[in-house]
Amino acid sequence: MMTYYFKLACLGVRKTPFLSFLIVAMIAIGIAATMTTYTVSYMMSKDPIPAKSQTLFNVQLDNFSKEYAIEMGDKLNYTLTYQDAMNLIKSDIPRYQVALNSSEEMLSNPARPDLQPENVTVRTTTPDFFNIFEVPIAFGNGWDQQAEDNAAQVIVLSKKTNQRLFNGENSVGQTVLFADKVFTVVGVMEHWSPIPKYYSHAMDTYNDPYDVFIPLNTQMKNEFYSSFSADTHCWQEPEDGSFAALIASECSMINMWVELPDEQTKAQYKDFLTSYAQQQQAFGRFPNSTRSKLLTVRERLIDDEMIPNDGKLAVWLAVLFLIVCLLNCMSLMMAKFFGRSKEVGLRRAVGASKQAIFIQFSVELALLGALGGLLGLALAQLGLKILTSIYYYMPAGIMQMNLSLAATTLLLALLCSLLFGLLPILKASQTTPSSQLKSL
Repeated sequence: MMTYYFKLACLGVRKTPFLSFLIVAMIAIGIAATMTTYTVSYMMSKDPIPAKSQTLFNVQLDNFSKEYAIEMGDKLNYTLTYQDAMNLIKSDIPRYQVALNSSEEMLSNPARPDLQPENVTVRTTTPDFFNIFEVPIAFGNGWDQQAEDNAAQVIVLSKKTNQRLFNGENSVGQTVLFADKVFTVVGVMEHWSPIPKYYSHAMDTYNDPYDVFIPLNTQMKNEFYSSFSADTHCWQEPEDGSFAALIASECSMINMWVELPDEQTKAQYKDFLTSYAQQQQAFGRFPNSTRSKLLTVRERLIDDEMIPNDGKLAVWLAVLFLIVCLLNCMSLMMAKFFGRSKEVGLRRAVGASKQAIFIQFSVELALLGALGGLLGLALAQLGLKILTSIYYYMPAGIMQMNLSLAATTLLLALLCSLLFGLLPILKASQTTPSSQLKSL
């Protein structure tokens, strides 16, 4: 029976080609604008590590002065001072815990004189980094605690960096010059670029993955430091301009994450933080309060405004544009079905029920909605490609529509066409045979 209605739908489209084209175009334009905007917003704010997003916590302490705390309000720095991070990381409560900093240094392969040294962004961290964030490894492994304690000159390369320096081959055991010092490659990562880059700072949220990773203690021993990449916050300046004074100061520069697998462990660690803050206050630090925070991945993204607020506004504006397009479609549908009132009257006269007319036009609108959805999907893909070329500095993954979003696009077009076509269909199915047969 549905085959019969589908044939009638195809005939109906052929009878009113111009109106049918306008309906399909209106649906396509509205759907394309909405799904292009939604795709970018969704990809920029999606859960970057769903398996752990509720068990990973960013650690925050209130080391502010009372004056600085008034400026900050309820917010705390998402980073810790070096001394606080080193004290906290001694705890055995978390399953995994990691301290992170960053710098910028020159990197080269001494065996490849044809390659110019390149300035790279290095993420300095502790051994648990690769486990806590489930970093995929192509060759070798990260470093162990012994290498961290000894400030070993070891390095893990990103896939892109390994491709440039070693043509993508297994480079474990090879050496590189990092900041004019010899480092041994112990691991090579697979491509890993969580979006948003939740473990980093706000200015780096959507940038390319880090090029290399080295032990945090190695950074401290060699005094690698870049104030821009480290995103340092100081309410009180260090005693002098030396690196030793910086890490001994109240400057927050270490991003710390812990994995707490259950509520009991979380409560235990929260008590530990409170006790630590009280202890430091007794030593003359933490003059404002002993507050501490444990923010989940999502909470951290929102708290540090790593998820753009204007993305939601753009989506709502696109939805309003879609509604305007669909209201225009409704007018076109009314005109389309009104022009076929004689056909409806004839069908009713030969025995077709109101239900049969309703199904006939519903199938026709579903066909138009499906065509509009396919065209809208193509236009959305074109729009995303244009955005990729405009925002070339953003990760390409943000501008890509996955299968679920593509399916949502088609389903949305279908549902919208039927929903906004409901009134025209009802009016068409209510046509009385007598009123139309007189005009034949």
